[in-house]
Amino acid sequence: MADVSERALQLSVLVAFASGVVVGWQASWLRRRYLDWRKRRLQEKLAMTQKKLDLA
Repeated sequence: MADVSERALQLSVLVAFASGVVVGWQASWLRRRYLDWRKRRLQEKLAMTQKKLDLA
């Protein structure tokens, strides 16, 4: 195995940790947006269904 300096090792661990945090944050943000979109869509479908039942 090639000699890896302590500084390079620390830097690579820090970069890996930071990228994991960023990826996790983005995934959580996307999931929250998807759940909000799904909730809105289901509420619209429910409103349409209730309107159809009221007209019937």
